[in-house]
Amino acid sequence: MPISSSSLIRRLLAASGLALALATPAFAQHDHKAHAHGRIELDVAVDAQRISLRMESPLHDLLGFERAPRSVAERGRVTALAERLRAADKLFVLDPAGECQLADAMVEAPVLGLGAAAAPASAASTPAVAPDAEAHADLVLTANFDCRKAAAAQHVDVRLFDAFPGVRTVAAQVAGPRGQGLTMLRKAAARLPLAGK
Repeated sequence: MPISSSSLIRRLLAASGLALALATPAFAQHDHKAHAHGRIELDVAVDAQRISLRMESPLHDLLGFERAPRSVAERGRVTALAERLRAADKLFVLDPAGECQLADAMVEAPVLGLGAAAAPASAASTPAVAPDAEAHADLVLTANFDCRKAAAAQHVDVRLFDAFPGVRTVAAQVAGPRGQGLTMLRKAAARLPLAGK
């Protein structure tokens, strides 16, 4: 029975790590860093008609702070960030051969009032419990692309480096019909191959 892309991405998201890490040697050898500034973790799942991405980043690298916004200007920056990330097809440009269109994108950052675990919109600027000023906070973007020929897509051009100057590396893991692999991306080499190594 084939695995659907939604099932595969749920597996990728499970248990705050990559479920495939337990099943595949390539992923098992990769140690996810816990909240490393300048480094984004990117998981990509390729299915017959869908390519799903899950990006996790320290808020500081995307926004400049890791707490609830304290001013109108900071709330404006949060709104602009959420809008930019929801336009995931501008940050992750899939190979045209896959004939993919962005289906949905969800941004989660509870400390900012974004996502399913966030406080209601009216409370977004004033969390019920003030976060520790020294605490670290992450943002998760999940984006799904519906594709006519997902397997034909050879790469994803990752444009995070230009969009967010605080990003220095992207640790990208790909799982799909052609295999699994880990690729470290940098500004000078920001094309992610979708074929396993």
